[in-house]
Amino acid sequence: MSTLPVRVPTQFSIIAHRGASAYAPENTLAAFRLAERMGATEIELDVQFSRDRQLVIVHDETLDRYGYPSLASADLTWTELQTLDMGSWFSPYLYRGEQMLRLDQLFQIFRNRFIYHIELKTPSLDLPQAVLTCVDNFGLNANAIITSFHFDLLIRVRALAPQQRVGWLLKTGEFTNENITRAANAGFFQICPIARETTLDLVTRAHQLLPVRAHTVKGLDDMRQALETGCDGLTINWPDWLIHGSP
Repeated sequence: MSTLPVRVPTQFSIIAHRGASAYAPENTLAAFRLAERMGATEIELDVQFSRDRQLVIVHDETLDRYGYPSLASADLTWTELQTLDMGSWFSPYLYRGEQMLRLDQLFQIFRNRFIYHIELKTPSLDLPQAVLTCVDNFGLNANAIITSFHFDLLIRVRALAPQQRVGWLLKTGEFTNENITRAANAGFFQICPIARETTLDLVTRAHQLLPVRAHTVKGLDDMRQALETGCDGLTINWPDWLIHGSP
């Protein structure tokens, strides 16, 4: 596995984490376009509300990391958010002026060219319905997987749209037999452990009930672990490290 890209089975999900976020500012149009050029057919993104209840694509609740100390997405309107430079923190030469996106804008641009792994970032009880409505408006139900660390939000998604696929994102120490059973009993589509916490035994146990998609891939070692333990897919900042073909 020393040569990149690594070939994986066709059914393995190569999910560009916040787009091709190792090469372009995360969750921006630049990152999603680059992921597509790299051949990715699945992307992961983070959604939360602006102050005026627009579905904005941004990971952090506060905007400090992007160069705006003391600002938060939930405190700003969409009109205010779209004036922010979301690219210079990554590279002022290459990406100055890159703007934040709304979920509907992303769908308008890419339509059904992607499978969208949409993470509900905040525990707002209104977020599931808003995301489901947006997905439904674009007819992308079959192209969407709703994910969250918030178990109760996923239960709400299931109640609102029983056919919608959902995935439970696990935190450190949560990939256990108990939680595998809990996810399956809740009717979830997949369980999503941290790559470093995947083991052959746990993944094999999970496969009796549901697929496993790893996250928090911080480098080659994490990627290798997810592959070697038999995961069905993973989110990765470097989607060009993997390619579909004969394993």
